[in-house]
Amino acid sequence: MKRLDNEKSRTIDYHSDIPELERFYERQFEMIKKGNTDLVTLELVMLGKALDFIQLARKKLGIELDTGECAVKKLEEVIDALERGVVQDNFFSEDSGNIAGSMSAYFGLLMIANIGGIWEDTENGTAVNINGRYAYVYEYIERRLLGLSELDAQTFYDSVKTAGN
Repeated sequence: MKRLDNEKSRTIDYHSDIPELERFYERQFEMIKKGNTDLVTLELVMLGKALDFIQLARKKLGIELDTGECAVKKLEEVIDALERGVVQDNFFSEDSGNIAGSMSAYFGLLMIANIGGIWEDTENGTAVNINGRYAYVYEYIERRLLGLSELDAQTFYDSVKTAGN
């Protein structure tokens, strides 16, 4: 089968704006449908989940998210809104549309875009690897939404940023 891509076309530019990331994801998905299943990577899956969360925040809460560092404060607004208004069972459902998973993917996208790093599957779960240190974003989000952590998103982000330097 003829390859429909090259290494450069598979690289996610995390510094892109959201519409460009959405176009990139759609192009990758189209190539996957044409048979390039090797394009299905953890990184692409996490981008898809992050984009789903961005759409959810826009449609359900009227909050526009982007990839800039200032979006961490907006993410905190979303977490607060969800803590107040959504039944917690919906955060952790087994299906691919789980809010905690897509929110975690978005938070990881913010980290990679602004601090650096890559998504990695570890024996303890999916994490953002920043200079050899793992940020278990899903565990943080899960604990926040269950009310088991009072650590705000900015503080968590800043601690990861410090570790990345």
